[in-house]
Amino acid sequence: MNPRIFMGILSAVIGLLAVINPQASIQAIVIIIGISAVINGIYSIAKVKSFSLNPYFEHIMIAKSLAGILIGMFAVILPFALFSMIQTVVRIFIYIQAFFLLLSAVAEFAAVSRTENSAPLVTEALCSVLIAVLLFMLPADFGVKLVRLAGILIFIAGTAFAVREWKSRPIEVEAEIIE
Repeated sequence: MNPRIFMGILSAVIGLLAVINPQASIQAIVIIIGISAVINGIYSIAKVKSFSLNPYFEHIMIAKSLAGILIGMFAVILPFALFSMIQTVVRIFIYIQAFFLLLSAVAEFAAVSRTENSAPLVTEALCSVLIAVLLFMLPADFGVKLVRLAGILIFIAGTAFAVREWKSRPIEVEAEIIE
């Protein structure tokens, strides 16, 4: 099977699952954001040393990165450890992650004020604020509706992509040799 068709079908299935069970999708989002916070923290610590910047910037970025790693690990581990209280744990960590993202954005804006080439940091800070706002909205009923709407859109896009890829696949024809 063509991998692009498979990706379209997989996207459609993920979208359908988000429509059918938005709570599980929100839990998955929390875990995925936790994993990305750990990866981002590790990456930031590795990258901050390669910059030749002032110690103030390095301390802010290292503290932000370590906090991200710690919160990300909790977001990944605790929902599994406290399975019976999963709903409450997920809601708490959504708020903690959102609050961390806002603090992270503040730290990045503070660091930006002391650096010259700061476009990537400004972009990361603005994305952090946007994700934080979305996370503050997720635990409410609006979050479930938002996840269902996203699921519908992902299902439609995945299905359309798979159908388009299937229709545009190369057609294999067996040649007949005429003597």
